[in-house]
Amino acid sequence: MVLSYDPKSAPAMKAAKMALDTGNANYVLIWVPEESENKVKNLLEKTCCESSIQTNMQNRAIDWCFETVNRLFYAYVWTHCYRMKSEGIDVNPIVLVIERAIESGNFDEICSVIPNTREGDARQRFCDLMSKRNYDVNNIAAGRDYVTSFIDFIVYLHNLPPENSGGSGHAVY
Repeated sequence: MVLSYDPKSAPAMKAAKMALDTGNANYVLIWVPEESENKVKNLLEKTCCESSIQTNMQNRAIDWCFETVNRLFYAYVWTHCYRMKSEGIDVNPIVLVIERAIESGNFDEICSVIPNTREGDARQRFCDLMSKRNYDVNNIAAGRDYVTSFIDFIVYLHNLPPENSGGSGHAVY
């Protein structure tokens, strides 16, 4: 299975776009470390100001905003994902499948990347994650709880060993 992964389609980038479109930084604050909140708020304010002042500055300011949010987000999740990368696991195709399933709310989309023996536990974790995703955008604590569950779910799936027992496991590692 060959999948292409576009970082601009990642949830943190979608949240950054929503924050720029609405002027509400809360959409993206949940995807960056708490200690970076003021930096992101200032960045969004500056980006919005620059984009309203001059159209040709808009693209550079927006690109800069997205790059900064992306860097902060990946610094935030790196501690969760370093093990996968150090073990040589290509996270991009798996993450794409997982993100699509989370976005659609359809657990069955994930079945191709998990062993059959872990499907029940994975389904339970998925349901827990889905129960947290409809948080109020102005409730940063609830949003951060969702993001933590989101990251934990992806890390959990990445760390599942493929079935070696000759069964009909799903793992694509």
